[in-house]
Amino acid sequence: MQMLKVENLVKSFDGKEILSGISLEVNKGEVVAVIGPSGSGKSTLLRCINLLEQIDQGRITVEGDIMVHREKGMGEAAITEEAVKKIRLRLGLVFQNFNLFPHFSVLRNITEAPIHVAGMNRKEAENMALELLEKMDLKEKAEAYPCQLSGGQCQRVAIARALAMKPDILFFDEPTSALDPELTVEVLKVIRKLAAEHMTMVVVTHEMNFAREVADRVIFMDKGQIIEQGSPQEIFSNPSNERTRTFLGNFKD
Repeated sequence: MQMLKVENLVKSFDGKEILSGISLEVNKGEVVAVIGPSGSGKSTLLRCINLLEQIDQGRITVEGDIMVHREKGMGEAAITEEAVKKIRLRLGLVFQNFNLFPHFSVLRNITEAPIHVAGMNRKEAENMALELLEKMDLKEKAEAYPCQLSGGQCQRVAIARALAMKPDILFFDEPTSALDPELTVEVLKVIRKLAAEHMTMVVVTHEMNFAREVADRVIFMDKGQIIEQGSPQEIFSNPSNERTRTFLGNFKD
């Protein structure tokens, strides 16, 4: 089953094109790793898919429902704001720098959206949050505040917060880029666990070994375009594009 379809996505900032006609599909239960050099448009792609940035052109479809459709010179297709909100609830995004509310406890960080956005009963939301924290090996931190946690713990809380909204697709924007190697292991362990549970995920990452081991498909981006995509075996062992070979050569021991 196709969960996500992106067609001819174009995005510019200050007249500079950052995404140049990106098209991709993600199927149910698939883990897609997006790799590439800094400035290639990886994070912008995730932000556009999650409508944190307005696209200039293209169409994004989630589970068969068009979320946004904008054609050059024709403006945006008529999709009601209410419909867009409902579709967006199927998407979850974990940021590089956690983005936790510093003045909320861990428990409240996780329950805030389920209660106030999804309309969940407070007790039900708290029980769900505690289950998620247990899954993240953080149940004892429920009443702690973000300032009392390590970076790895904060990122695991951010993952729990995203999961609390029960998304159909979970996006990660370089979830370990702000962490030291020891804390990186904690976070990647959680993502591996989600992959084993067949959670549909798109992971922008600079962790090449992780992409090789966990992803079903790897996408290599450069200069706002998808240069190459395929299985981890194809991309890491036998890339067909010279730019991909050069990039991956920098990560070899």
